[in-house]
Amino acid sequence: KLHIYFVGSVFFLLFLGNRPPGMVPNKFNYMTTDLKRLSKYFGVHLSPPSNVFEAMFEKGTLNAMRFVTAVAEKKKEGDVLVEGVSRELWKRIWRTDQDITQPVSLTEAGLKAGLSPNEVEEILTLSNSQPIKDKLKREKWVWPQPAKPTAKM
Repeated sequence: KLHIYFVGSVFFLLFLGNRPPGMVPNKFNYMTTDLKRLSKYFGVHLSPPSNVFEAMFEKGTLNAMRFVTAVAEKKKEGDVLVEGVSRELWKRIWRTDQDITQPVSLTEAGLKAGLSPNEVEEILTLSNSQPIKDKLKREKWVWPQPAKPTAKM
């Protein structure tokens, strides 16, 4: 099952003195190099946004995450549409350097993922509702946790 996670809630690390890569030049340079390596290794075309700071910190992804959360809430029959909408939004920002925050952008992604115009309109309205906002805040960050450490020192 796909989980939508509000990364902004992770920034409690800022209070502990840890800053995200976009705010530390050496971390940013490493992240950029690492993304290029991963792109090549996995054969996934990647073209970072032309203005990374604007895309990540000024505009953010909150509207997109709310939209995907609303898709998951509205379409209970499985993750197919959630995955499709997520992929379309990812392509917009990481392949074609397009916006993912405005309603027209969310509409285009929803239509490309297979939603009807009426469904997109309903989901846009739902994505701005308090229950969707609250649901996104409650989501927990889930990642694999092996029983034994796998790294070798």
